[in-house]
Amino acid sequence: MSEEPKHIYTALEIVQEIFPATPARLVPRERAYTLERDGSGDLRVMDAAGTERLRMTPVERAGSDAAHVCCDLCHTSSPREQLHLMRSEVPGSAGRRFRYLMACRDTDACEARRFDDASVEVLLRMR
Repeated sequence: MSEEPKHIYTALEIVQEIFPATPARLVPRERAYTLERDGSGDLRVMDAAGTERLRMTPVERAGSDAAHVCCDLCHTSSPREQLHLMRSEVPGSAGRRFRYLMACRDTDACEARRFDDASVEVLLRMR
């Protein structure tokens, strides 16, 4: 008896089938960029070809751990201890100017929560 291969459903197919009235802004979309942490704690934005497009370094934590802040990449709100303040050098500034953002320490969870590349594309345009 030959068994047909089982179909693996994408997040988009699941949402469209089970929740057809979901607003378009909440429907998962294809992403051209992925977020990765390296061994030193830097957050890297990688494109589909595996090329590093942006590297952000963590800034030392300060302030109350009880305060809630929002991740600029996945837009979740969490206690400060679960997020990092990250910075990247503005090209051509010779280390005198930086761009800052908040990012989840758990990069895999952040990546799973991101709906699209809009926040990443804003960062790349600022370069």
